[in-house]
Amino acid sequence: MSSSKATVARNRQLALSRVASTASASRTPATPKAPPAPQVERTPPASVSKKAPAKRKRGINLDYCEYNLSDMLDSRGGFILKSIGPADETVVNEGVEDPSAPIPNDALCAECSSIDVCAELYTHYNVMACRRCRNTCVEKYALLTKTECREDYLLTESELRDTTKLPHWMKKNPHGDTFANMLLYLRMHVESFAIKKWGSLERLDQEFERRGVTKKARKQAKFESKLNELRKKTLTSTWMRLHDDLEHQHDYGEKAEVDGCEGVYQQVCRTCGVSFEFEEL
Repeated sequence: MSSSKATVARNRQLALSRVASTASASRTPATPKAPPAPQVERTPPASVSKKAPAKRKRGINLDYCEYNLSDMLDSRGGFILKSIGPADETVVNEGVEDPSAPIPNDALCAECSSIDVCAELYTHYNVMACRRCRNTCVEKYALLTKTECREDYLLTESELRDTTKLPHWMKKNPHGDTFANMLLYLRMHVESFAIKKWGSLERLDQEFERRGVTKKARKQAKFESKLNELRKKTLTSTWMRLHDDLEHQHDYGEKAEVDGCEGVYQQVCRTCGVSFEFEEL
């Protein structure tokens, strides 16, 4: 009985203390809650932030350029032109393998009266000759280059460029695409122009021989002048070498008294002529 009474008393005391604590909590005012602190974004210092690696500058500009090769035209001069129309093509390839001009129906060969007239001779030189006569009459219908006309017939560059005096055929150089175009002349035209210029073929031969002799003499004079310069340089170097290697020993003659100076004597070297004066006490 005593234990049950103690338990009831303890429970009663716990209930009273619980009621007292709730009453004291209701009497105290509630404290307001503080507002939340604003969040500040923290940025790392510049020394800590990682820098993006700088791009290395290229020495060569590698910009891509697109070209339409179907619209480009090779001018055979080291560069490419853009062809706008047929007019540009005529400017670049002017006189280079032009298409054959129409031959008249009544055209006949001047040698054998054949109707098989060579289209190339008629187009570029206005000459009517068949293919057989072109191959047989080489002294008239052979084609000469500009170099041959200048060296063999002594024609100038301005005369060869004049199409009214000497018609020519401009053709691509067979040695390479980068070489200059060839200028082909007809032998009969070149010989007739050379006869008008020099008077006759005999005078042309005389002029050719005279220029050959003059050229040979000029070449020989140039060779001799260079040879003389070489000899002078060789002699000078030999004399300097001997002068450096050998030391001159003076060979003085007898002493002679200087006129007007008593007690002053002079000696002269017999080899180089050096003289010196001295005084005897």
